[in-house]
Amino acid sequence: MNQVKRHVLWATCLGLAVLVLLIGCLGGQMRSATSTPEPTRTMAVSPTTSTSGATVIVDYDKVLEPGPREYGTNGWWTDEDAGLWRARYAELAPRVVRVPLMQSFVEPVNDDSDPEHVNWAGFHLDEPLPWFGRTITYRRCFEALRDADVTLMIHLPYLAGWLSANGDTGPYSTYPPADLAEYREYIQATLTYLVDTLDYPPQRIILEPVNEPDLACGQDPAVPCFWANWEMADLVAVVRAAHDAAQAVDPAIRVVGLSECCGTELTQALLDDYGGESLLDGLTYHRYVHSFDFSAGLDRGRPLQGYGKPVYINEYGNTKYWSDGEEGALWHSYVLPLLWQEGINPVQFSMAEFPGMHQGYDRLGLFRDWSAEWQPKPAYWVYVNFYNHLGGTDLVAASAPSELLALAGRREVSKEEAGLALWVVNLTKKVWDGLQFEVTGFPQNHGTLRVFDNLTGKDALETQQIEGEVLTFTYDLPARSSFTFVIASTTTE
Repeated sequence: MNQVKRHVLWATCLGLAVLVLLIGCLGGQMRSATSTPEPTRTMAVSPTTSTSGATVIVDYDKVLEPGPREYGTNGWWTDEDAGLWRARYAELAPRVVRVPLMQSFVEPVNDDSDPEHVNWAGFHLDEPLPWFGRTITYRRCFEALRDADVTLMIHLPYLAGWLSANGDTGPYSTYPPADLAEYREYIQATLTYLVDTLDYPPQRIILEPVNEPDLACGQDPAVPCFWANWEMADLVAVVRAAHDAAQAVDPAIRVVGLSECCGTELTQALLDDYGGESLLDGLTYHRYVHSFDFSAGLDRGRPLQGYGKPVYINEYGNTKYWSDGEEGALWHSYVLPLLWQEGINPVQFSMAEFPGMHQGYDRLGLFRDWSAEWQPKPAYWVYVNFYNHLGGTDLVAASAPSELLALAGRREVSKEEAGLALWVVNLTKKVWDGLQFEVTGFPQNHGTLRVFDNLTGKDALETQQIEGEVLTFTYDLPARSSFTFVIASTTTE
């Protein structure tokens, strides 16, 4: 975990009972259009004129690069609410869901004394685990993610007490393992179960065997450390054992790491000096901040990008605004396009508040837990809109006044079936009356424009037809706001 964050991760898609696992830490009136019911803000779109003199320009033909393809969230599950979880996963549309696998619940005692033999009676992946009056079953969660065509990023934060070289300290027993052969058996059995029993496609499984090895014991009083009394050779051995186990099940399974809390030094050392280039297929890291300045989050990921492997920031957040209210949502709406522009895959922490999570970091959840009837926060709609409209697009050139942040992506099946999504964030207290938008190079000289307030919901606030060699319209952009403008050829949705 970084200096300002501390988070938990438990009771996720798994039944991580007793876990306090801190992991890492416009509504509007359109002047010429049909509109849906008006939410909370008021603004206006019109075909041409601008009163502010400011312009956002998008060049549809100038493709920069594909946007990230493996974006997502840290997920949860409860058996009693299976329908809700399936609906929320479908609505949020993550491509990756990260879940912790707690050995103390999966294999609480050694299945047998032979690491070359799996006694399946010793593994509890099919059993409902009690959790604050509900139950969590790994199998049901994994099946839901499989059916949603999601890539499962499974990570292994702690060991069962029987396997820890540091002795049994309960569910949070630390690495390194006392017996690497038994550790490999645990991983290989779990992956075999996913692939052979659940038919989870191996190409959609990512294994993350290490979490925050750089978090010193006692560094964060709220979070039990994950590693204790270890040397670099221990870390290398664990990664190698995990890699070998994954390869034995199916070479398509990827291994990523190291999800450091406070830097990237260990990851770089593994890659540079210990043969990690052949052990890791992707690189992960964490970063939490306390303001709208997310430069530290981007700076931490850049050295990892130099290795030519996919990079995931699979825990991040703001410890001032959390994911609460419009300010928390606005923070997420600002950080997402920054990560997107850098080519870093965002895996948000976490999808929902959840009983048992550490106080404070549970507020990073995008919607409330069952005690508040699963109520979505404004930040939830940020991710729904971003992942649905920008996910899977290719980035194209977009320019905007310096006070605004603009990100554009196109989705083109053919010249007759083309789409453009433009994400605009206004962090200032300035109202941009008559902000002009110009789109050049669109395959057709007409299209359907839809406007979404990213902080209030997923339904379009405004819809109208626009036309011209340069597609042009204006919009009244409120202060402290975030909007998506989607243009589709008339033959697309």
